[in-house]
Parts: sequence; C-alpha cells; structure tokens
Amino acid sequence: MGNKRLTNDEIAFFCEQLSLVINAGIPLSDGAEMISENAGGGRATAVAKELEKSLSAGKALYEAMDDSGAFPKYTVNMVKIGTLSGRLDDVLKGLSEYYEQAADRVRAIRSAILHPIILIAMMAAVMIVLIVQVLPMFADIFGQFNSIVGEVVDASVDYAYSMGMVILIVLCSILVIAGVLAILARIPSVRAGLNSFVAGFGLTRKSAGVFSQAKFANAMSMMVASGIEASTALENAELLINDKAMVKRIEQCRDKVIEGEPFADAINDAKLLPPLYARSLKMSYKSGAFDDAWKKISDRCNDEANVTSENLVSFIEPVLIAIMAVMIGAVLLTVMLPMLDIMSKLG
Repeated sequence: MGNKRLTNDEIAFFCEQLSLVINAGIPLSDGAEMISENAGGGRATAVAKELEKSLSAGKALYEAMDDSGAFPKYTVNMVKIGTLSGRLDDVLKGLSEYYEQAADRVRAIRSAILHPIILIAMMAAVMIVLIVQVLPMFADIFGQFNSIVGEVVDASVDYAYSMGMVILIVLCSILVIAGVLAILARIPSVRAGLNSFVAGFGLTRKSAGVFSQAKFANAMSMMVASGIEASTALENAELLINDKAMVKRIEQCRDKVIEGEPFADAINDAKLLPPLYARSLKMSYKSGAFDDAWKKISDRCNDEANVTSENLVSFIEPVLIAIMAVMIGAVLLTVMLPMLDIMSKLG
C-alpha cells in the first residue's frame, strides 16, 4: 500500500467525505467504514478500510493517514495541524478544494503533453505508409522504363527510403522515451526528479514557474483560510513545490516572517508573487480581508496556469503539424524531383 499513493481526485474525495462525517457528528472510525462501503472498490476502498482499522485502534486521523502510506506528507501535516488546532473540518474542506484544483491542473498539463504525442504518433504512421506502400509503388511504376531511367529511380527511391527510415526511427524513439517516462512518472521519487528537471530546464522554466506559483497560491489560500499561522503555512507549502528556485524564495520568506517582518512584506521581498499581488496582500492585511485576498490571488494564479497550458497546446500543435508537412514533403520530393526530370526528358 505504501508505494501506491492516491491520486489528487481520490484525496479530494477522502477529504470531502471525512469533512461531511465530522459535520454529521459521526465518529471518524464509523465514517471511514461508510466511505469504504461507498468508495466503489479498488484502491480507495482498501485505503478506507486501513483508515478504519487505525482509527478503531484509537489513532488520530493524521496518524492513520500516515500509516496507510497513501497520502502525501503535506496532507498528513495539514490534518495534524487541523486536529491540534481544533479546525479539522475547515482544514479538510480546504484540502478537498485544493486537491480538486490540483487534479484540474494535472489534467491540463497532461492534455498539453498528450496532444503533441498523438501528433508524433500520427507522423510516424504516415511515414510508415510512405516507406511501406508509396515509395515501392513509385519504384514499380518507373521501373518499367529503360534501364537508365530505372537506375535513376532506384537511387532516388533508395535515398528517400533511407531518409524516411531515419525520420521514422527518430519519431519512434521519441514515442518510446515518452512511454518510458510516463511509466516511471508513477514512481514518486522519479516524478519529483522529472518535475525538478522541467522546473530548471531553460525552455520550460517559465511555464513551470507559473504552475508552481499557482500551486503555492492555492495552498496558501487554503491554509490562511484554515487559520494556520504564516511561518507554518510557508513550511508546509515547501512540501508541495519541486521548483528549487521557488523553494528557496519560500525559505527566504519564512526566515523574514520569523524575524518579525509582516507577512505581506516578506512575500513581496522574497518575490514569491508578482508585485501587484503582493501589494494587494499588503492592503488586505491592513483591512483584515486577507482570506478573500488570498482566494482571489489563488483564482488568478489558477487562471494564469490554465492559460499557460492552453498556450502550450496552441503553440506546439501547429509547430508539429508544420514539421510533419516538411518531413513528408522532403521524402516525397526526394523521389518526385528526379522523376519529373526523367518524365520531361521522355516527353
């Protein structure tokens, strides 16, 4: 069980159901049993039964979650804080909303990656058709002419075939690498490493920063609304972020808060959020409306992350289509140009 983490959607489901259980005044052990009966089987049911067993033994919810190995450390820490502060219901509601948003963001990123992979697979399929059917057909048609023409056509077809094979090998290699990475990404440690690579890679650093900022803002909004004090909220936020630059800024911000600097000023100085958002936070802390301010900032950061994802798809797809057209055209022209020259001479 320990190596089978729940998905964001499943964690959101558990947090929502446990919040409803608390609101209804039902003991958590009984609530876990009810969740196991309504989880629809599979991993969620197994986790619910494990929670029920631990809770029936007198363990706290955060201890039961930790023992199951199915929940991220961040979730366990947040539930522990909610339990000790007496605001477990608020924390569970916040976690449910947070993981729902996280699931939406993962789907958006997955879509941005999946579309190009599909296009690459289509390119590979078209190249296979060219190599297996189209090129041999040209060779058969023009092979009926005299030996000189046949030699020119054979050389042209051989060159086009070699070019097509090289392109096909490259495309298939990309698909194999993508498949291997998709499988390895199911391992938490590998997934964290891949996220760190994407966050530090020059071509993807900016987009990864937008997603990290949205993740940070979502978490902070939830924790502030749950009454968690600033330094603890920042410490928990570090558990979510794989972007080393963002983690460093969070640490700087936390140090400033511990030293006594106002939260909004510390966020601005550490450049955790754009200046406009930082100024908005500063005003909200003076007016006592910081919960609403964090919520609005979280929503805006989510919108920016969604726009970034859409822009990635809208940019990558036309580029790949253009590349596919150029590659297919190059292979065909390799055969067609000598053939056109031959046909003009025959005419």
